[in-house]
Amino acid sequence: MQLVKDEHVQSRFSNTFPRTVEMVCPFCLKEAVFETGTWQEHGRQVAASELTCARCEEEILFVQLLQSDGTRKEGGLYCYPKSGGREPMPGVEYLQPLSAPLARSYDSALKLYNRAEWGAAALTVRHVIAGLANRLLGDDKRDMALPRRLEALAQDVDLARPLQDVAQLLAPGGTFGRQFEDEAAIDKVTAELLLELAEQMITYLVVLPGTMSDLKSRIATAPVPLRRGSSSGSGSGAA
Repeated sequence: MQLVKDEHVQSRFSNTFPRTVEMVCPFCLKEAVFETGTWQEHGRQVAASELTCARCEEEILFVQLLQSDGTRKEGGLYCYPKSGGREPMPGVEYLQPLSAPLARSYDSALKLYNRAEWGAAALTVRHVIAGLANRLLGDDKRDMALPRRLEALAQDVDLARPLQDVAQLLAPGGTFGRQFEDEAAIDKVTAELLLELAEQMITYLVVLPGTMSDLKSRIATAPVPLRRGSSSGSGSGAA
């Protein structure tokens, strides 16, 4: 089951249950409108309906969680099988303060991908990568070729700064360091913040390098499509 965000619901019945939902169909992989017939309540906790893709006419099961009074629960709409679309990356909200145009480019790339416009999506992604390098680099390096700009990020961007900040927080005189002097005085908020800090460190030090290594391996072994007009033969030999 996959959560369906409220923004995908285009219209609702008078009881506020979804009537039409717009999302990428898992069968035809096209952005389409799904139309529902009736919702059937099950056990006073959920209601279910089969919505039909207006493009390929395949059906998807939608489940709506209910509150104790029988009304729909906010943020409680799910579908099976899951949408064929790609959801925005976690933390994408931090892109907007860095560069609004860059955030819009990322959103465009996602929409193009979800419409199966692979070439346009790939070009837009490259634009996002180039734009990100430009925003983080100094003016003197922005005219370099993209591979050189990416290599220069290691010198221009202080990648060690997040760990330095953590070290200061956990130092004996730091915000968290002082609280370890009296374990019994640590409250829920502090414990939650420390747990989140540990999770961010795991993401930064373990998950990111691991996923980058996996992606590099997948890129290295991915089949390379032939260019248009190229010959699959080995060429003609001399007589």
